[in-house]
Amino acid sequence: MNLSNQLWGIITIILDASLFWFAYLTAKKENYSLSISLIFLAGLILRLFAGMDYFLHPWDETYHALVAKNLLNHMFVPTLFEHPVLNFDYKDWTANHIWVHKPPLSLWLIMLSLKLFGINEIAVRLPSIILSSIGIFLTYYIAKQFYNEKVGLLASFFYAINGVLIELATGRNPTDHPEILFVFFIELGIFLSVYYLKHRSLLVIILIGLATGCALLTKWLPGLIIIGVLFILLTYHESWKQAMIKCSVALLVAAALALPWQIYIFSAFPREAAWESYFNYRHIIEPLEGHTGSLFFHFILFPRIFGQLAPIALIMFFYTFYNKKYSIATIALTFWFLLPYLFFTYVATKMQGYVMMSSPAIFIIIAWAFWLVKDNLKNSSYRIWKIIFLILLIALPVRTLIERIKPFTKTDRSELWAVRLRELNLQIPQSNAVVFNVQHNIEAMFYCNFTAYPFIPSNDQILQSILKGYSVYIIDSPSIPAEIRNNNKITFLKN
Repeated sequence: MNLSNQLWGIITIILDASLFWFAYLTAKKENYSLSISLIFLAGLILRLFAGMDYFLHPWDETYHALVAKNLLNHMFVPTLFEHPVLNFDYKDWTANHIWVHKPPLSLWLIMLSLKLFGINEIAVRLPSIILSSIGIFLTYYIAKQFYNEKVGLLASFFYAINGVLIELATGRNPTDHPEILFVFFIELGIFLSVYYLKHRSLLVIILIGLATGCALLTKWLPGLIIIGVLFILLTYHESWKQAMIKCSVALLVAAALALPWQIYIFSAFPREAAWESYFNYRHIIEPLEGHTGSLFFHFILFPRIFGQLAPIALIMFFYTFYNKKYSIATIALTFWFLLPYLFFTYVATKMQGYVMMSSPAIFIIIAWAFWLVKDNLKNSSYRIWKIIFLILLIALPVRTLIERIKPFTKTDRSELWAVRLRELNLQIPQSNAVVFNVQHNIEAMFYCNFTAYPFIPSNDQILQSILKGYSVYIIDSPSIPAEIRNNNKITFLKN
């Protein structure tokens, strides 16, 4: 198993290196359509390789997977514990019943994938893998319209190989699927905004509104950045009044799509919705669940996410403002990059995924800086240092990719506990069962159809379960008290 995984990693890297090389050769022949298609294929292969873990990742993929599975039974009633046998705290998003901790769109997409491909880990990740890969095309188009095809292809390459985006798309990074789908819908809305400048149609404005609504239904209000970028682009070509009217149309469409869910959950689940609304506000004013960091948290992480020389590219980009050489592209990219970074700098709860909505803009900026140096390389001073800069600008993100997806490491793509949990379905055929002392209880409820708790129950909890009509099972452990072990109404399972 270990050798097989390592072999697949080597094959993946060789195949991707070949695809990127052919993409480079076809770009030199100005066959840009084939080149971006090869980059897309390479990015998709990287995501598929990283996504082939046959177990759910902790924080937060397990919770998103379980809620999505339960949505198959009732699309508009999001639940974590489908059948909570014991009392629970509705404020605890890791152990409650009604689960409105995240807006529903990413969960609905996972639910659809589970419906089509069955209850398994790969199906959980497919929407993120596919839509994240489509983002490669979106990045290319936006950069091409802002600058040229060369910048577009290099920006899409940076998008394709970015380790954090791949980790988010494959559930390896906290905030995972909602975060990467949020990145996609943000970029889709900005892609449509750029597209509108050349294809002016009310339909495109409506589509921008729908993309914004999808972003709101994925991670809520930060999705409005799409409308901000649209306004900037429009004011460069028409009066601010016309821009306001079109942005208002897009905003109304977005509200028509997203607000019904908010109205619904506050009506159907008022206490849970009110608490989650307050909980989201608390993210701004206090560091929750240990996610703390300094004022410079996101800027410190910037080189680790985008490459150690990426800050130099940023400095070059902002230097254009100093020289008053800015354009509509630089203003739009600055807004797209800077607004999330500044906002989440002052948000007390810190997580690296929060600012990834800016990542396509950053890839475009880095690609622009690369070609600015490359196109002025001949007969320039400090030529050798500039060549080293160009090489490292590409090589360092590649190194980060290797470090994150670990293609050459002998690792097991399955976990024994996941195999054991799948086997429990055969041992516990009835759905009205409750199993205690399950170490991975959230994952157990994804793989199986019973209710699972991670602790050894008390006699009162056992009695409560039996009175509710549940068969009681306990994973055996030396720490189980004798009085519970001697209860003949309990079935013990091997640990």
